[in-house]
Amino acid sequence: MNNYEIVSPAGNLEKLKFAVLYGAHSVYFGGDSFNLRDKSRNFSHQDIEDALRFCKAHNVKTTFLLNSFVHEDDIKQLREYVKSIEHFDFDAVMISDPATLEIVQNSQLDCRIYLSTQMSTLNHLSANFWHRNGISRIVLARETTLDDIKKIRDSSSVELEIFAHGAVCISYSGRCLLSRYLSGRDANQGACSHPCRWNFALVEEKRPGFHLEIIEHKRDTHILSSKDLCLIHKITSFKDAGVNAFKIEGRMKSLYYAANVTRIYRHALDNPDLNNSFKDFYNSELDLVSHRPYTDDLFNEFSDMENRDVPYIKKVVFLGYINNEEQTDNPVVKTFNPIRPGDIIEAISPLNRDNILDTELTVLEIRNKDTQQPDELARPNSESYIKFDKSIPGNSILRKKMAV
Repeated sequence: MNNYEIVSPAGNLEKLKFAVLYGAHSVYFGGDSFNLRDKSRNFSHQDIEDALRFCKAHNVKTTFLLNSFVHEDDIKQLREYVKSIEHFDFDAVMISDPATLEIVQNSQLDCRIYLSTQMSTLNHLSANFWHRNGISRIVLARETTLDDIKKIRDSSSVELEIFAHGAVCISYSGRCLLSRYLSGRDANQGACSHPCRWNFALVEEKRPGFHLEIIEHKRDTHILSSKDLCLIHKITSFKDAGVNAFKIEGRMKSLYYAANVTRIYRHALDNPDLNNSFKDFYNSELDLVSHRPYTDDLFNEFSDMENRDVPYIKKVVFLGYINNEEQTDNPVVKTFNPIRPGDIIEAISPLNRDNILDTELTVLEIRNKDTQQPDELARPNSESYIKFDKSIPGNSILRKKMAV
């Protein structure tokens, strides 16, 4: 067994399956209440059953999210919701609020309890306090430095998890009031409207209604928005410092994002001696998922004053995935964006004993799955038989680079 975990996001059952297939040791997901991504599709009780069955078949752990903050009027509903999920065999549930901790500990849930980054654990005294009170693992505050982690590890035996990749917000470990103030949607109850990503203008005090444009780059300006976190080239340092689990943010992102980022971090952690030789590959692949400019230092990300804009970078179109388990040149493809005969596309695949199996393909023929007749287009949100010029591993993901 490895002494670390890649913890991957699962915004729905489909995303969960691809995170698992592409190398996650553990996945995290929420139900229809009390988690911090209420705009994600999330998991019905039937989805939870299916997810647990799939993960157990692949020896992957599950963390169920109960990480919203609880208002007084929420307590009764929270008790009822926890009671409704008591029969599920989660490996862990994750909480933020001590009220949730008490309710879970007094329930019939038989699993470990993890503490969310929302509680902003930054030191060993806090870590030990939570450990004494039943917490098995703490997701440290995103503001925790590498030196802090080493000191916490030296003084605490609780498991430590950190965010290694993905979007971060301007608040202290996620505890932000902007959304509630500007839109009435409480980020700490899962309803963030992401106002830090909105386009802002300045209004001078004596000129009400006169908007002064803020010009930083040709598209728009996000004056509050952070860069995305990317620790791929520091990951072994954090592992050596005593981090037990590395979390990838992105339950609202595509299954392509979850799968590709998962396999890159899995490969890097499983093959530390090869990191230098794969550096360009890691950089290239992480640049081919939707992201803002990356930083590996949240404290000094704006030290370069010439790079203050944080626009989204999108270089590929996620086309779909192979809906076959075995390798074939004529698979069923679930399509998210159009595919046409003659298209030259790329396929990324699950790791095979740490081997990278990516390849370039040419689409030779498309046939309607139901009628078996040739088709001029594989349409979004449909399934088609697509013949390629070469064989392709099962569960591969298809993409096409965008014209620059």
